[in-house]
Amino acid sequence: MKIAVTGHQIDIGDALRQHVAERLEHGVSKYFEDAIEAHIRFSREGNLYRAHVSAHVGKDISAEGQADDADIYASFNAAAEHVEKQLRRFKRKLRDHH
Repeated sequence: MKIAVTGHQIDIGDALRQHVAERLEHGVSKYFEDAIEAHIRFSREGNLYRAHVSAHVGKDISAEGQADDADIYASFNAAAEHVEKQLRRFKRKLRDHH
């Protein structure tokens, strides 16, 4: 999976990039093995960090999540949980439909 991590007017360190890559690879691969790409954008909103996660896992299958928190890691983890929940529900819908 191709992962692009960007920061909007903030510097993103290597430790955060590694955390993002590991978390998304593990979380998305539980539901869809051959995910295509993911875009993660971090920005600063006042005293909070905003993480926006967009994952494209297949044809017409994508999930987006967004979260705000005072800690940049916590904001990413919350946004990643939103994406994982959407993928889990979509996978369940595919499984139950067939």
